Amino acid sequence: MSDSSGRFFEGLLVGGIMGFLFGMLAAPKSGADLRRQIADGGEDLYKNASDNLTDFKGKAEHALNDFQHRGEEVLRTAKDQVASTKTNVSNKLQEMAGHSTQVLDDVESATSG
Repeated sequence: MSDSSGRFFEGLLVGGIMGFLFGMLAAPKSGADLRRQIADGGEDLYKNASDNLTDFKGKAEHALNDFQHRGEEVLRTAKDQVASTKTNVSNKLQEMAGHSTQVLDDVESATSG
């Protein structure tokens, strides 16, 4: 998670708590009603935070799995390209060795004749 996303959720949580507390304290209610409303609001806040955490955890796991699969795909592609390049270089070296042998044979024939 990026730092800006973390700061956003932190601000959202703090703002929600502050708004809730201000609303509770500004409303004209009896002490018992206020305590019950604060308790209910706390339970709601806990449930929402828990739901958001579960949702975030699922998204983070999905993103991690996606990143891992893409990394494996990149690694496979790189290995295939290295193997292909190795084969091409080996073939060129064999071809050059064959040409070198032919040139040496031609030079030897020309000088021994």
